[in-house]
Amino acid sequence: MISEARLKTILNNFRDQRILVVGDFYLDAYWYIDKTRSTLSLETPWHTNPVVEQRYSPGAAGTVTNNLKALGVGTVYTLGVIGEDGFGGTLRNCLQANGCSTDFMVQAPGWVTPTYLKPIHRGYEDVETEGPRFDIENQSPMPASIEDSVIEALQTCLPLVDGIIIGDQMPLENLGVVTTRVREALCASAVHFPEKVFFADSRTRIAEYQNVSIKPNRFEAKRAVQPDWHGQQVDLAAAKQDAIHLAEKTQNTVYITLGENGILVYCNDTVTHIPGIPIDDKTDPVGAGDSVSAGLVATLCCLGTNHAVEAAYVGNLVASITVTKIGTTGTASPTEVLQRHRSLANL
Repeated sequence: MISEARLKTILNNFRDQRILVVGDFYLDAYWYIDKTRSTLSLETPWHTNPVVEQRYSPGAAGTVTNNLKALGVGTVYTLGVIGEDGFGGTLRNCLQANGCSTDFMVQAPGWVTPTYLKPIHRGYEDVETEGPRFDIENQSPMPASIEDSVIEALQTCLPLVDGIIIGDQMPLENLGVVTTRVREALCASAVHFPEKVFFADSRTRIAEYQNVSIKPNRFEAKRAVQPDWHGQQVDLAAAKQDAIHLAEKTQNTVYITLGENGILVYCNDTVTHIPGIPIDDKTDPVGAGDSVSAGLVATLCCLGTNHAVEAAYVGNLVASITVTKIGTTGTASPTEVLQRHRSLANL
């Protein structure tokens, strides 16, 4: 555990950091449906779904930006691809409203702005439940011309920032922003800019990154090392071995998130386990990994890549706060991070 004075210094220095988030930006669209106002359609045998309220927020890579700005990071650049559709304009507006710079976002004709449409059904006496999600995603590979635009924007933005967070969300190869070519450009840039923090989070391709820090969860790490693995549990000893194998492939620091059991760090041939933080409240793990990324990378930008363990500790603190915010993809403020740290000192 780090001292409170050091943690305060780190948090205060977040405002001086400049971080680029590149990858798959989604729009989270919440449509609130008042079923008490539903009527039988005159044209079909279906009852209507009256949408009485709409709420939009950046998701996927956008969730990382939400967390960075909540932590007080001074400058957050975004690099993704949006379509010439209404959802694209809404996503850009949401990012700007959160204080992010969207100057490097690429708008492309024929591209679909990835959107998770989440219907929230309301009934009598404030009964409310979320229905099945509608996923709007691209079904065709990214054209080479759009890849060129992404790589050009990347090369323009890199000199401006201290750290780069790669959000590789799309599970199918080359259907998202981080295509094979874009990933190769990012990994090559990590070699050309060794003074900058490069950090990747990918659901299905984490082992394909080279020369950048990576952060899979324990199941993603296991599948990256053993593609045919179909188990249900990964204990700490197995996660340590997976971290070592992944570090051999990526030639950089490996962080493996362990859910309620914390974070495992493999750096400079040393394995360190950051224990999980006991939480008495009800928890929701949605977005926890993104909040880890935000706190961890912001700390690395302040301290340098040799401070991997301290960075993981801060990321762990941030996630322990965001998981307690039920019904929303939560964020954490510097004040909340300090309070959580103090609570651990009193245990």
